[in-house]
Amino acid sequence: MDEASAWFRQGVADRLAAERFAGDNDTETRCHAIAKWQQTVEKCVKAIVAALRMAGVLHIEIGYGHKAARFIDVLIRLPHAVKHRAVQQELRRLLDGRTRAGIVALDALAPRRPPPGQLPTRNTEYPFQDAAANWTYPASAGVFSQEETQRFRALAHRIVEGVGRITSAIRRRPRD
Repeated sequence: MDEASAWFRQGVADRLAAERFAGDNDTETRCHAIAKWQQTVEKCVKAIVAALRMAGVLHIEIGYGHKAARFIDVLIRLPHAVKHRAVQQELRRLLDGRTRAGIVALDALAPRRPPPGQLPTRNTEYPFQDAAANWTYPASAGVFSQEETQRFRALAHRIVEGVGRITSAIRRRPRD
């Protein structure tokens, strides 16, 4: 198995785990489902980066950061060449404005340390403070709506399907 396939398969496994958390519509497990959908998107985007790197198109490292959005600009602006055209078209179709906005929104829910002097914000894992500075936690009722949960589910499914097509297109194109 190559690196791109390993990232993709782990992303698919994360999506399956998310579906287990989301399956019973329990408000206390929505945060867990959303966290797993964020990991799904992150790992699938990293699969594209790895596939393009293995094909000699990109020369960037994936690293250990959890934000998928950091790769988006690079992916939609691949070096222009006829042999990249099919991959570029698939990437632009997958990473349209709405999808990019969804990835940014999902990335924003990954837990992170607040800047000095600022309150911890809503995330999928750690207790945080709301606008009134009251402590709450991600599994609390009302922190994540059913609509928001469905939006992130749809995003993760779209990314998995698109990445499957794109990584296949990358493997089929001539190597640089």
